[in-house]
Amino acid sequence: MLFSFRKPVAVGRSFTPMLALVVAVVCGVCVLVTAALWARHADQAAIRERESLIAGDMVASIDRILDSVISRAHSGLATLPGRPCPLVEHRLSELQTYVLYVRSVNLVANQNIYCSSALGSIDMPLAAYLSLAPARIELDLIAGTPQQPREPVMPLYVPTSKDTGLLYVVEARYLADTLAHGVRYEAGQVVLVVSNARALDAYGEVISAESAAKWKGTRASSARWAFSIVVVAAPAFVTQTHWKYGLLASAAAILVNLLIAAAYLIAFAPRRLLLSAVRRALKHGQLHFAYQPVVEIATRRIMGVEALIRWTHPRWGAVSPAAFMTEVERSSLLASVTRFALQRATEEIMRKTELRPLRIAVNVAPMDLERKDFVADVLAVHATLPADITLVLEVTERFLIDKHPRTDVIFNLLKAQGVRFAIDDFGTQHSNLDLLGRFPFDYVKIDGEFVRQVDKQGGELIRAIAAVSKHYGMEVIAEGVETQAQHEALRSLGIPYGQGYLYQRPVPASRLFVDTGANVIATKTHVTH
Repeated sequence: MLFSFRKPVAVGRSFTPMLALVVAVVCGVCVLVTAALWARHADQAAIRERESLIAGDMVASIDRILDSVISRAHSGLATLPGRPCPLVEHRLSELQTYVLYVRSVNLVANQNIYCSSALGSIDMPLAAYLSLAPARIELDLIAGTPQQPREPVMPLYVPTSKDTGLLYVVEARYLADTLAHGVRYEAGQVVLVVSNARALDAYGEVISAESAAKWKGTRASSARWAFSIVVVAAPAFVTQTHWKYGLLASAAAILVNLLIAAAYLIAFAPRRLLLSAVRRALKHGQLHFAYQPVVEIATRRIMGVEALIRWTHPRWGAVSPAAFMTEVERSSLLASVTRFALQRATEEIMRKTELRPLRIAVNVAPMDLERKDFVADVLAVHATLPADITLVLEVTERFLIDKHPRTDVIFNLLKAQGVRFAIDDFGTQHSNLDLLGRFPFDYVKIDGEFVRQVDKQGGELIRAIAAVSKHYGMEVIAEGVETQAQHEALRSLGIPYGQGYLYQRPVPASRLFVDTGANVIATKTHVTH
């Protein structure tokens, strides 16, 4: 709880739409996740479809080029391999003029190039053009020829017999020009990969197939030739597609979430009204504090007080903290209420009491310890306190089960400045004694539920908590002490401090330590009007 209370005054209905809020948030998150997943799937499908379309067009274009190379004048050229070059070189040069896209047509015999349409008689191993010894039609890519080392070509070998064949040297620039058409149709990268060994990009550069394989694109392979095309969509097209489907998904998600939000707001308008009322109460001074003493059980001397928030509404009357603090804890109003509690409680204790030394305890909510300005708020209030007044921050056990990464930093920083910490309502959540060893508390407040059973099994549990607390240098405060028998039982157990109706009910600061009978020992107060 943020600010504890005893026997609260009940009012009307509960203002806590927790279940509906969780359902609404979960539904909203599901809508967003579904929309995001759909947008991601849809835009990826659209991108792959465009890449596949371009790759298919490129494969068809390269197929036509290669089909054209081996079909034109092939019947005449196929009769030349194996015959002496001086006898056929003129015919070879003549027939080569009918073959498009090639730099030269070469005659091969016994794995050796011996006649070229461009150079005439030559003597060069076929391996200079092809990485593998061909036994059938083969394709390859090389960065250049011995005559033109910087001009990439595609060697195309077509066997005419077991030991002879034709080597077409296809100009790579024609292939690169074809690939460049894909770039103009919203492809960022278009690469021709031959036999998974080498690749040609749209700029006419020969690269390794491994480099091309790293691109996350779409690959389309030729059904007739040993090559494939890899296409990666252009960044501009990818961005445009992301935006297109992202906007569609966002619009749909926003519409659905608006409907969910509208349903929630309509159903739970009272919560908004409640927080607005708390905001007005904070502004118009309707929030105030009652204080309950913490006494030394052995002597009944007052050692401190706990500040308990109260709300007196002009129309509703006394409003229980249970009716509004849960909603405040989950709202942006928490920082203002906590800041008000720290400032008002310490100011009233300083102005309206003379009992010193004294501890003033203020409860803080779980979300407070996650606020960036929480430490600054506490230190600002602590700086106004005299040395004989100690500020104690009470933290609920519920929060500590799920420890926030900032907790250690906050504890150490504030304790170094003299602020003390208490764990409130200990035992109500998990009764985990190991918890005391994980946090540097100064005080452990045992919940009143165990105090009411002190003469039964509660006594043994209190004794165990006290022993562990003492081991870690912490002092125990028993909450909810209502009878003299409970007081005596706690004293016999060695519990140092108690708090409850037996000593004094929560009262305004002006009535602290007044009319307490023999239940506590205190000096009189000095009231400043």
